[in-house]
Amino acid sequence: MSKKIIITISVILGLFLISLVAYYFIATTNTGDGTTKTTGFRSFFPFGGNDLPPTQTEATTTEPTPIDQNNQQNFTKKLRKISEEPVAGAGTLDSKAGTVVRYIEKATGHIYEVELFSPRQARISNTTIPVVYDAVWGNKNDSLVARYLKDDNQTVDTYSLTVKNLSTSTENTITGIAMPANIDDVSSYGSTIFFLIKSDSGSSGFTSNFDGSKKKQVWNSQIKELSSQFINSKTVALTTKPAQNIPGYLYFVDTTTGSSKRVLGDIAGLSTLLDGLGSQVVFLEQTNDAKLFLYNIKNKTKTNITPTTFPEKCVWSKKDTSVLYCAVPRDYLSGNSLISWYKGIVSHSDDIWKFDLKNNTSNIIEDLGSNAKEDIDVIKPFLSENEQYLIFMNKKDNTLWSLDLLQS
Repeated sequence: MSKKIIITISVILGLFLISLVAYYFIATTNTGDGTTKTTGFRSFFPFGGNDLPPTQTEATTTEPTPIDQNNQQNFTKKLRKISEEPVAGAGTLDSKAGTVVRYIEKATGHIYEVELFSPRQARISNTTIPVVYDAVWGNKNDSLVARYLKDDNQTVDTYSLTVKNLSTSTENTITGIAMPANIDDVSSYGSTIFFLIKSDSGSSGFTSNFDGSKKKQVWNSQIKELSSQFINSKTVALTTKPAQNIPGYLYFVDTTTGSSKRVLGDIAGLSTLLDGLGSQVVFLEQTNDAKLFLYNIKNKTKTNITPTTFPEKCVWSKKDTSVLYCAVPRDYLSGNSLISWYKGIVSHSDDIWKFDLKNNTSNIIEDLGSNAKEDIDVIKPFLSENEQYLIFMNKKDNTLWSLDLLQS
């Protein structure tokens, strides 16, 4: 055998050994509990690949892993920090025992479950979905629409995910449905989702089930920049995205017929939040300063509400439609406050207020800064089904919090 052939074989063997060693270190990760987990390269990308997946794929996860064992008494607090890591979105479901929160971690896409009535916290799915930046939950908290960044950190992909066998098996299965490209906004109601697709010519709106079935177009317009709120089974509210001193509009879309009507218009820097009946809307108007109003859609009357906050920081009670819970910034809100907040130019420190809209009164119910020992800029607030808990995220670090409204 010639010397040249021997050298060639030696180089090939050396490269092979190096590849094996590299694969071991790449595929072996720390689970956080003192052990390691070995995974194939498929696990680094959702549904086994970085390209668009097939119509439906499944990924099986390990047995639920308890977390936060050093903070067993945290659940008794009125104000509770649920997650230490940034989250992309959360949802709740009330069981016979009490309220359960599920959330998806922003960096990894792992799904966690937290009981607000006990110290139990568990990771129920470790399927890796890198860099999830937004998640909308629904379908009794078993499904979510996750939006994540691909490797180029620019392209956004959207998937509808369903978590199965959470309580009846030691293994949890995530089923993923690839949604269309260029989705600009998503909202949900029960087992149905509404999503907007933006194009050069305008926007189109569709409804479908979380599994992708019964897809139906219900909106088409030249208006591109819109935010949606799926307020009940038959109605989606669409509001033009706010811009300072630019007239904004609110539309109702009938998801059965596809018809639409204008509810509000010609309001500078408009931002809105509808109640569950679609009969009242809280809206922000931004001119020289920011003002908050309650608008009765049937009577076409509006009332100024104080203190002023963003509708994005509020949530309606479903048990009492005259009650609104809001996070209210401690500092003054100028005419460009919402736009600056959207862009991340400014940040706020909030307290929680309860508004009695029937009597036009309001009072502070939680001093967040003092009790949390940190500033909280509230985003994505929602109530548990029994309305015992107000759940929200802190825009400063995307951590998840709960406030027990029944505790004094």
